[in-house]
Amino acid sequence: MYLPPQFNLRTGQLETNLDIPRRNVFEEIVANTLAAMPFSPTLPMPAGENGHLTFSAPSAEARWIAELVGDLVVGEEIDATTDHAWLVVMGYLGQALGLIAELEKVPIRQRKGPKCKPQTKLIELLVGILGGIEYLQDLSLAENPIAKDSTIAEAWAQEIFVHYSNVSRTLEASDEDTLAAIIEVLQEISRPFIEKAVMETLKKEGKLTVDVDLTGREVSPTSTDYQDATFGYMDDGLAKGYQDAVTSLVCERWTRLMLTLLRYTGRTKSSECLHESVLAVENLLGVRPRRRVELVQERREVVARRVERKQEALDRTQQGERQLWQRISQAKAEAQSLREEIQRLEAEYQAQNRQEKKHCRLAKARRKLDSAQKREQRTWRDLQKLQRRQRRQQAELDKHQEQQIVLDERISYLDTDNQNTPNPVDIVLRIDAGFSTGPNMAWLIEMGYIVLTKAHNGATANSLRGTVPTQTEWTTVGRNAEAVYLGDYQHNDCPYPLQAMLVRYYLPDELRHTVLFYYGDTPPPSLPAWFAGYNARQTIEAGIKEGKGVFTLKRHLVRSPYGMQIQEQFALFAANFVRWAAAWVKDCLREANGRFITALDQVKTLVKTVSRARARWVRNVHGHTLIFHEKGPFAGTVLCLSGEVAVQLTLPLFKFAPS
Repeated sequence: MYLPPQFNLRTGQLETNLDIPRRNVFEEIVANTLAAMPFSPTLPMPAGENGHLTFSAPSAEARWIAELVGDLVVGEEIDATTDHAWLVVMGYLGQALGLIAELEKVPIRQRKGPKCKPQTKLIELLVGILGGIEYLQDLSLAENPIAKDSTIAEAWAQEIFVHYSNVSRTLEASDEDTLAAIIEVLQEISRPFIEKAVMETLKKEGKLTVDVDLTGREVSPTSTDYQDATFGYMDDGLAKGYQDAVTSLVCERWTRLMLTLLRYTGRTKSSECLHESVLAVENLLGVRPRRRVELVQERREVVARRVERKQEALDRTQQGERQLWQRISQAKAEAQSLREEIQRLEAEYQAQNRQEKKHCRLAKARRKLDSAQKREQRTWRDLQKLQRRQRRQQAELDKHQEQQIVLDERISYLDTDNQNTPNPVDIVLRIDAGFSTGPNMAWLIEMGYIVLTKAHNGATANSLRGTVPTQTEWTTVGRNAEAVYLGDYQHNDCPYPLQAMLVRYYLPDELRHTVLFYYGDTPPPSLPAWFAGYNARQTIEAGIKEGKGVFTLKRHLVRSPYGMQIQEQFALFAANFVRWAAAWVKDCLREANGRFITALDQVKTLVKTVSRARARWVRNVHGHTLIFHEKGPFAGTVLCLSGEVAVQLTLPLFKFAPS
């Protein structure tokens, strides 16, 4: 690769063929070879007369940049101005991580337009979401629109961004394959960061904490062109729209990382989303807890004993049925014999002209026949009663045998998971009351999770209040909350006992009660720690609020079915990507004012303010330098984006093998 001559500050001369290393970061991540991954894209150089490169003495700014990065070499520079400084940063990071290159491979059933590929319009949508647009038209019609900022397009490795209507048409053309490919790309780009957070959290805490929540995405109640939108209970009210099951990982480095988002119709209940969400989290994290197969084996043994008892009872019933059929057969034979004898005696009495008397043989035969017929009728009634019992017993036996088959399959599934997970980890799963049905609790417990939740039925607290003696001493667990430990609690439809804590809240107008549940292999923590641990799940609620308030999840940008879901996946990824960019930029700062340093820890400020700040993008041999406008709020801030994009890859030891 040809490298232009560079000016050396020490010698004052032009030097040629300097060895400037350039490495492909994305290939290194995929190859899992390096932990530190620098990236320095090749920059275009200005052409002189007759197509030859010309070089002039370096400018004062070029010398200044070289001094900032501590280098003696000063190269020719190219600069451009942008009104979206932070989007330049994220575009550069997106190139370094391979995000843009992979998004350009996403399949879309739309022909290439005269200006750009359809994938460019997907990238433009992502840039708009990272820039905090509220409506799709903001791409083209907002003040200083993103679509008209050629510097942003260049930072995101695109020749041009187009009118928002073209973006809308591309989203309309997107299908299931497009969505699946986008999710795969976003998860692959996220995986090294997530795995790093997993390793750090396990090293420090010894366990992971995952939150699951369901949030509504409303549409107009009178709309008819939102496919699959239905009425359901969302955000404390009845509304029309969709439900999104969202998960997040608690970690110190990023506070939280949003993991997965699954879309459902508006009428979907929380309890119906749990299994799919948890399995999606396990697949993304690459770790999972040890399955509690022994609990299922104990249940299987109980069911097996029930099957044995039911089979014995059914065998006795069937034996009784056979005896009744035998008695019926005997009664029928006796009755037939008596009828024949009565016919013979009647003929004999008629031939002898004898009168039938009360105690004669004919009268006795008639009484015996009547007795035999009644005995047969009673036996038929006994048989019908026994057959009804047999049908009930058979149904119960079938039910228990089906349970046994299900448990056998469950044992096989969990045992296989354990065999494929040589290094399981402890995972705390925090869910709200909507998820905590009995079957869901049983499933989570068997899957090995430490569960923190609230009672599914609000009446549970009222029923348990009566079990607490009036002289019980309550423990302060919060500013206006007290709690008492209740011990084991048998949740409806859950075969495993939970640990229960009754909490009472002192509100201005009332005293409110609720019940918190815990299940784990160790005793529950102290009441204050238990209470604080469960209520810390507000971190995912804050993440959902951030998504709606910062990353366009408050409203749908388009109405196409897959376009809406692409928007959601981009918004989920954006919440993490902004944090990763901020952490990386902290290592790239050469000069900064206090406002910018503060903004790096505030996602909303980065998206709503820094993304709309004016800056110059200077590119030379040292990489990319972003100089914020001297009259803006971040005047004096200089970013030298030539540092390393470092991601520590995890050891395969902690990954589970696919089942």
